[in-house]
Amino acid sequence: MAVISVRELTLDNIYKCINLNLDESQKNRIAPNVYSIAESKVNPNYTPYVIYADQDVIGFAMVDYDPTLDGEDKYWVPRFMIDVRQQGKGYGKEAMKQIIHMLKEAPDCERIRLSTEPDNIPAIKFYESIGFKNTGKLLEESEVILELLL
Repeated sequence: MAVISVRELTLDNIYKCINLNLDESQKNRIAPNVYSIAESKVNPNYTPYVIYADQDVIGFAMVDYDPTLDGEDKYWVPRFMIDVRQQGKGYGKEAMKQIIHMLKEAPDCERIRLSTEPDNIPAIKFYESIGFKNTGKLLEESEVILELLL
């Protein structure tokens, strides 16, 4: 397996990140990377990351940290994607584990949350395989909230 790493978004990798693709069935389930990158430039709580397999850009993630919120809602992963050509290789699981490790180093990180549509069974199974649990709560957009207690 390739060495998976999660790195900062830079001028050197932004265009490769923007050009990553999803399967047609996934495209309406997550915002395009270019949109998420733009959002991160106007929302100081969002930090974009690029996922690498060895030296190849294969995915994108964005972390949301809002220190003004209570413990339940401080840490989110609102965006996470792996290019369609790299899915099914274990890269996403390894990248998400690295993001979790990075976040749990913060002393106030008690849980990490994310969300997806209730009918997105492949995503729910993926996150549950890492340890996330369904909270039974919904976001405003009717997405199910999953969380990982640390």
